[in-house]
Amino acid sequence: MTSEYRLRKTDKHLLDLKYLVSELAFMADIFKKTQNHGFVRATLTFVAPIILLATTAQAGVFSTPRFVAPGEFAVGLEPELILTNGAGFGANVRYTHGIADLSNATFIVGTGSGPRKFRVGGNLTFDFFPDVDKQPGIGVAFQALYYRLKDDKGQLELTPIPYIHKAFVTTGGEIEPFIGLPFGWAFSDGSYKTIAYLSLGSTFKSSEKFRYIIELGVAINNYDSYVSGGIVYYH
Repeated sequence: MTSEYRLRKTDKHLLDLKYLVSELAFMADIFKKTQNHGFVRATLTFVAPIILLATTAQAGVFSTPRFVAPGEFAVGLEPELILTNGAGFGANVRYTHGIADLSNATFIVGTGSGPRKFRVGGNLTFDFFPDVDKQPGIGVAFQALYYRLKDDKGQLELTPIPYIHKAFVTTGGEIEPFIGLPFGWAFSDGSYKTIAYLSLGSTFKSSEKFRYIIELGVAINNYDSYVSGGIVYYH
């Protein structure tokens, strides 16, 4: 590795860091200015830069463990902050529909630039043991996501996602922690690699129709660690 190459690489990392810091400051300022102008305006103003200025993103577990009753649906917005391999932002939109007593279907579409650009896919969730009484909810989702990479190559990720979740009622409202372990395979350009990460998160009930979600993804194999948070509307 030449000195010139090392300098170029260092300069790139510094530019990425300066960009990330400036965008965080920009969004914090907007959020502060709009916090007294209503929930919708503040939320849209805060999320817009994440979507438009995304640098890298992937879909987390997010609302997958939260079961939607048959015939009902949910729509969620999932912004993310990537913590490894170059920090960046991304966002996904999810539509979940209850299709049977034990299963949901979810459609996922997202945006990003850098290593991962456009992505689309979905999952089928089977909530084999529902969250009732003292029993935690246990299930598995089978997910397929197609990514368009920065070199215009495609990548298909196939991942079973076993998960466990349990709702608790507190004085401040209902919270529902969850743990997921997505693992599987990523296929690209005639080859494949195994991928895996651990997801730790929780949903927070704000009303009968809305829930907030926070999530931490910890990379295990060929994946990025991330922090995500978002909001889901249930109907």
